Amino acid sequence: MNKLILDDIIERHKAQPVGHGYIDIIVSRENYKDFVADLINNDYIIESISWWEWCQNENESEYGLGGPESVYFNGWFSELSVEVDDFQLDNSLNKQTQIEEIVQKIETKKISFPTETITFHQKDWLTPAIWLRVPDDWRNKKSA
Repeated sequence: MNKLILDDIIERHKAQPVGHGYIDIIVSRENYKDFVADLINNDYIIESISWWEWCQNENESEYGLGGPESVYFNGWFSELSVEVDDFQLDNSLNKQTQIEEIVQKIETKKISFPTETITFHQKDWLTPAIWLRVPDDWRNKKSA
């Protein structure tokens, strides 16, 4: 694994780490497939996916707890208070199979709130954030 390559992949796909590390890397719905593929193809391990609400305005969130303004797009992200989806991918799986499993997990996401169930395909504001397994001392380029 190479930190400079990782920072380049993140920037190329307009993904946005929350905080100083490499968990909660929010990636737009337009870029998540290629982002996941580049990460896996470069031997990075995706451990989890968390979920965010995309909002045009800071105070627009209907479900989220708040969060950062996007550095690439005109709008805000608001963290959803839902379980993080963890992965235990078998290392014997080829890279394409790993990519397909992660993309499928994203695309079939279903969140149940007290009054409704939301799916990734129904709500275009539902946004994934990728958690990577990297050395503890790595800090992302944006916070360096």
